[in-house]
Amino acid sequence: MTINDRLRLIRESFKESQAKFGLRFGLPQTTYANYELNKRSVPDELKQQLSELGINLNWLITGNGPMFLNQEVGEPKMHYCQEQGDSYLSFKGAVISEEIPDGGLSVPIITQRLSAGPGQPWTQADFIEAERLPILGRFIKPWQKENVFAAEVRGDSMTGIQLFDGDMAFFAKGEVEGDGIYVLTVDNEVYIKRVAFNPFDRKVTIKSENDRYEPMIVDCDRVVLVGKVIGWLHHHPY
Repeated sequence: MTINDRLRLIRESFKESQAKFGLRFGLPQTTYANYELNKRSVPDELKQQLSELGINLNWLITGNGPMFLNQEVGEPKMHYCQEQGDSYLSFKGAVISEEIPDGGLSVPIITQRLSAGPGQPWTQADFIEAERLPILGRFIKPWQKENVFAAEVRGDSMTGIQLFDGDMAFFAKGEVEGDGIYVLTVDNEVYIKRVAFNPFDRKVTIKSENDRYEPMIVDCDRVVLVGKVIGWLHHHPY
């Protein structure tokens, strides 16, 4: 097995396409694909970037040891934290975004509120009957429309990015791609927060955009990543 084969195994452990994985490192899909296909040598800069994701460089270069740092041989591989499980976002019915005239979409609203504060208890996330938000179709690209939902924000911890109490946030369910603003649960409490991943010790830092709130650093096994926030609609004229 070559270093190029091991690069492919790393990408597959993250469950990402070549295009999506290449974006982590600022690479176009064709350039990244050439590394996996052994058409180009894997550059030292990419090796360092992989190390920052928690990859064991000794394994990458020689094949010896575990793939991930701080991982015993034979231990299951882990990408960031847990993505959304079957017990989360178990929406009733096949309610998805629908196309509307002039290239728009109507996005379904879930009853679950997203806490920009101390946390909201998780509820079975049914939909608000007959309520949807119309948006431009290009607003949600490149995310699949069937994975895009809306929910109301409660609290003031994200006001630093102009996300206020009463706003409606759009998120892509199941989308987990690097640091950013996420809908997530911690111990079954639902939040909308900025998330920073630390693959070395398998923890996440959950940050507010308001100095009144201290960051939380939690173990991955307490976190479920529901989806990435892709935008929001203001409700109040701040």
